[in-house]
Amino acid sequence: MSQYQETRRFKCTGGAGNPCIVIEQIRVADEAIPRPRTDYMTMDGEVANRLDKKHFLILMKDEVVKIQRALRKKH
Repeated sequence: MSQYQETRRFKCTGGAGNPCIVIEQIRVADEAIPRPRTDYMTMDGEVANRLDKKHFLILMKDEVVKIQRALRKKH
């Protein structure tokens, strides 16, 4: 089973002004995964892809959201 470490959170808004939080997490390398990999998901568990420095694409909704600011990770 893969291990994940949360690295950052981003406060984002969609085209209709809907807010969401995107979580950046690193999948830690193990025998099955030779290198660490960065994944993104929303607080609701939806998969997101980073498009560029300021945007994510939420896959199931096919919605592009804009990053408003990076949030500090909660410990």
